Amino acid sequence: MIVTLDGQKIDGPVVSDCTLETLLDQVRKAYLGERLIVSVAIDGERLDEVALQEQLERPVDEGCQCDLESGNPGELVRDALCGLAQEFQSAGERQADLPERLSSGDVSSAVRDIGQFVQLWQTCHRALGQCSGLLGVDLTEWEHNGRPVRVWLEDLVSKLTELREALEAQDVVLLSDLVRYELLPLCDTWSGVLKDLAGQVPQG
Repeated sequence: MIVTLDGQKIDGPVVSDCTLETLLDQVRKAYLGERLIVSVAIDGERLDEVALQEQLERPVDEGCQCDLESGNPGELVRDALCGLAQEFQSAGERQADLPERLSSGDVSSAVRDIGQFVQLWQTCHRALGQCSGLLGVDLTEWEHNGRPVRVWLEDLVSKLTELREALEAQDVVLLSDLVRYELLPLCDTWSGVLKDLAGQVPQG
């Protein structure tokens, strides 16, 4: 079995006839310190999250090549936060015509896109929890514009609750106003929050 880490072949002993999970644990303990494995490829095929979970408990073929890439937790968190910030900015720009579409009667399409916005904020909330775990700190206690991020989250939940109520009531006029004056501006707000958090992550 050939095992590489960040492009360099590992020359030390590797447990043979083991599962992928055992192999990864061995590499972590022997070579990574505080760094994390961020990518796993078997015989040149990178495993996505689903494939990785399926493969972990399976034996690794003795004749295969396993290529691993590692990353610093801070780097991973900064990349994730910056990526989400860009997603919010792009989403706001891409859906700027939502209020007009609602007003013109294109309700079903607009509501579908509103659902995508909500999913993006759900992804953001999960990411904040995962990033907090990687750094060992609660990112929601960090501040943006003088307010803890948890307060920004509370405001967000309040706005999303109003949005849900308007959807349930099928109040298109209120829904259009909420999208125009609350939802779209929130994209800019959260793009700024996430960029600010990324800038506060310690280097190294």
